[in-house]
Formats: sequence, structure tokens, C-alpha cells
Amino acid sequence: MPPGYYGEIPIVRRLKIIDAEKEKNMKKWLRWGFCLWMVWTGSALAQDRMIITFKDGRVQTIDTGSILKIEYQSASTAGTPGAGTQATVGSMASFQSYNYRNHFMRHANFLGEITPISSDLDRKDSTFRIVAGLADSRYVSFESVNYPGHYLRHQDFRLKLQKYDGSQLFRQDATFKMVPGLADGSWSSFESVNYPGHYIRHRNFHLYLERGNDDLFHKDATFRVAPPNS
Repeated sequence: MPPGYYGEIPIVRRLKIIDAEKEKNMKKWLRWGFCLWMVWTGSALAQDRMIITFKDGRVQTIDTGSILKIEYQSASTAGTPGAGTQATVGSMASFQSYNYRNHFMRHANFLGEITPISSDLDRKDSTFRIVAGLADSRYVSFESVNYPGHYLRHQDFRLKLQKYDGSQLFRQDATFKMVPGLADGSWSSFESVNYPGHYIRHRNFHLYLERGNDDLFHKDATFRVAPPNS
């Protein structure tokens, strides 16, 4: 066999074939390695966490993959219609209980209650028009849709539906600050403007204006601004 041959293939050509095969294999492994790296980094990114430490020492961890939108609400806008809530002045809405999810705020015999909703009357009694606060337009009042001109107001700390009489006391009793929910900031609570620190809450399925700090109070005083039942 002539010098410079390996089998029937010249040694130089044989080396070129081997080098080409190595290059092909290397490219293949590089492609696989890149794919694996993409999968790993994608998984890592999907597991990113946002860690929030509150002033009271509580720490909350949130999976960033579950976040749709983050909004900042300054203290100056707290209680303003539409700030941190779904409510807008002039819209109609119903108010769902936080801890009795099938119960809604409604009037019955001109008293404030929470009940399940089944009949057409239930749907009408549980639907209110959100209007600019009668005592302060920065806040809100709740006008009945089936008794126009009648508003939810507190009287002797009981929530009642009464016809607007034009008095300053009525305007104050029927005006509430809409603030982030005491039990859940994505829901809402309603604070009296003339009794600061007092909120609409249900107790024994009746609506009252009361103050409190315990967990049950926070839940009883939290509502979701929901699409109108009627």
C-alpha cells in the first residue's frame, strides 16, 4: 500500500473526515446544550418571587408569574371613588359579603341587611347607584335603584334606607369613604364620614355602623363591589 494511505483512503482525507465528524457532533451537542439552558433559565424565571416585608414585620412572598398588574395608590387617594376599587360614580353595583359569599348588601323593609339573592325583588333591593357623596363629593353615597331618592344611611348605628330630606345630618349619615377592604385590600370597606373609624358591617345578617379591630369585624366589614344584580 502506498505511503500516506489508511486502508483505501488517503490519511489526509481520513483526518478531514474525522475532523468534520467531530465538528458535526460538537454542533449537535451545542444545540442540545443551548436548548437545555433555555429550558432551565425559563423554569428559573418562572419561579421568581417578590418578597414584601411590611412595617409590622409580616413577610409576604408572591410568585411573579401570577402578577397581572401592579398599581400604586397614594394615601391622598384612599377613599376616593375608583381608587383601588372597581366602583365609579354614576355606576350601578351590588355589594358581596366577604365571609358570606352568596350574600349581598340589600334593603328589606327599609333596613340594611345581607341575604342570598334569588328573586327579582332580591336583585332590585341589592342593587344601588353609586353617587357622589351627599356630604362630600370626594366620597360616595348609595342610592336605591328601585326607590330613587332613597339612600342607605346610618341612624342610631343601624343601616337604613330613607328618602333624602335635604338635612345636613342626612347628608353626613349617608356619605361613606370607600377604602381598601379591612380583610382584603382588593375588596372594599365603607367608613362613615361623620363617625371616623366606624364602618358598615354585618352582624347576625343585619347591617350596622360599628368599629372594631378583631378578625371577625374585619371580615364582616369587607365587601366586593360587584356587577349590579338588577
